[in-house]
Amino acid sequence: MTPTPHSASANTESRVGWTYIDGLADAHPGTVKTDYDIPRTDYAQAKPAVERLARADGTIVTRLAFREGDVMADHTAAAPILILGQAGTVEVSVHHDSDGGTDLVTLSPGSAVHIEAGRVHSLRAVEPATATLIVLG
Repeated sequence: MTPTPHSASANTESRVGWTYIDGLADAHPGTVKTDYDIPRTDYAQAKPAVERLARADGTIVTRLAFREGDVMADHTAAAPILILGQAGTVEVSVHHDSDGGTDLVTLSPGSAVHIEAGRVHSLRAVEPATATLIVLG
């Protein structure tokens, strides 16, 4: 059976019963120059590059690639999510429902944070960083 690619930049393939997903720790486009890339300088907003890498069996896997200072402002997710630190450091603010307070979680490589559906949260890159977002469905 021929693999089914899901992304132009990631090495992702699906076969019967499993999906292989690569490229989870790739940097923000234009921040790491390769022999074949011309660094982009036309980014006007301090937001991470977001690329869905796979959808498999009710789960969505997305790469979040940050430059230093990039922010994903307060938002919610319709389903529970798991954010995995891949490279660099990302601060995740998770809002309380009851008292209006906020918890700050620092994601680094090898760490993760689970956030329940509908919970307000935001992300800010302390340094160039990459995280993997898994929407649990």
